Amino acid sequence: MVNAPISDHDDDGLGNEPNNLTAIGSLTGYRSFRYGRHVELIITDLYSYRMEEQTGRPEADALTAQEFPDFYPQDALEIIDAGRSYNQGRPPETLTFGDVKIPNFRKNEAPFTILGRAQKTWFKQTLTRSKATWKIWAATGGTLDYRADPQNLPSGMTRTWPGQGFAGFGGGDMGAAFSERGEIYDLIRREGITGFAIVAGDRHSFWAGYAAKSLPPHAFDPVGIAFITGSLSAPGMVEACEHNLAKDHPLRPIYFADIPGRERPEATINLTMHRGVRSAIEYAKSRDIVAARALTNPDVSPHLTFLDMGGHGFSVVTATSDVLKRSLSVFRARS
Repeated sequence: MVNAPISDHDDDGLGNEPNNLTAIGSLTGYRSFRYGRHVELIITDLYSYRMEEQTGRPEADALTAQEFPDFYPQDALEIIDAGRSYNQGRPPETLTFGDVKIPNFRKNEAPFTILGRAQKTWFKQTLTRSKATWKIWAATGGTLDYRADPQNLPSGMTRTWPGQGFAGFGGGDMGAAFSERGEIYDLIRREGITGFAIVAGDRHSFWAGYAAKSLPPHAFDPVGIAFITGSLSAPGMVEACEHNLAKDHPLRPIYFADIPGRERPEATINLTMHRGVRSAIEYAKSRDIVAARALTNPDVSPHLTFLDMGGHGFSVVTATSDVLKRSLSVFRARS
């Protein structure tokens, strides 16, 4: 093999340059392992075959605003994820974010894929054929949606959220690969596949919840359960925001509660993503978790049962004939 530029890509964004294909083929990582009657561990590679991530493209910069760190309008994320397949093949010509209108730079492109064509075919076949009690998808990246409801921010806190509704946190993993993830979950529902579970990592945070194709205002119809484990030491979103988010930022309460006498703030981003911005704001103001939970927006994250964006440690998943559960060893957890 020799180093060579990649100038030609297939419809799924995979570079067709022969040396590139040889290199990828020599390191095939997707495979499955059967453990007795009850577990089939189906391992996928979510890095080698992926298309260029849409929110990393310069055209997507217009879909963000400094007043709303890390937030992208979910409606736009869904459009650019689906590409030319959006709205049954009738994608909009433009993307709108408040007063900003830009051409839909994805309207003539294929739906976003992380798995790639060959791996996805193998994955679907393996899921469908498995006879194990638990079909566990060992995903090398998270599958649960990042979400917040900035449309519910109190008036006057900052300018009105320019999006049409909920906000996502950009792309990067299956949590925002709406079309491809939906394709897999539709298969599970259609084929009557039971015992579907996901164990993932790479978000440097702890999550537990339900594997669902979509969230409100769309139908919420889970097909399985999903876990994401944190990192031992690598920093995550909480540490990044501690260093990058100004203490006088108007929206700091939806990320942190600054407590007098404490060297470090307490993360409220967990409440923002799990229960909504008003819950986080209440906790940052009163430190009353009961009052904060009383303001939960049930539509923001019905798919989540647990979230810790600031802890470090590891997880153990135990499978029996009738139960699959996870236990955590967390070095530092925040509300």
